[in-house]
Amino acid sequence: MVKSLLSIALISGAVFFVGCSNNLARFSLASTGSLPVKMEKGGDIVTGKDCRTYILFWGIGNANNRVSGAVADALNVAAKKGEPSDALQNVDISYSSWSAFFFGRDCFIAKGQPVTVKH
Repeated sequence: MVKSLLSIALISGAVFFVGCSNNLARFSLASTGSLPVKMEKGGDIVTGKDCRTYILFWGIGNANNRVSGAVADALNVAAKKGEPSDALQNVDISYSSWSAFFFGRDCFIAKGQPVTVKH
């Protein structure tokens, strides 16, 4: 009796205490203050997203470097506007999600001003 209860407890513990980890971003440079980097003024603020869809609680799409993906998307948006850039400044990173029963979506959103670094 005790062995069967212990077995049930171990199996239940394995099911309920499962976790995972993901790499959210990879940056060449990150700062919360001003840096003495020479940059050419960029254009208007651009927004990029990296989204993932969930069906039956199972994520479909890339789970790693999602913040970096949102920044890359914002730089692509700037390039499509005719403002090719190296980086974003004054960046705001946000997260949004929604779900309806067994279907959902979550996104990392990057907003910033595109700039070109002087070489």
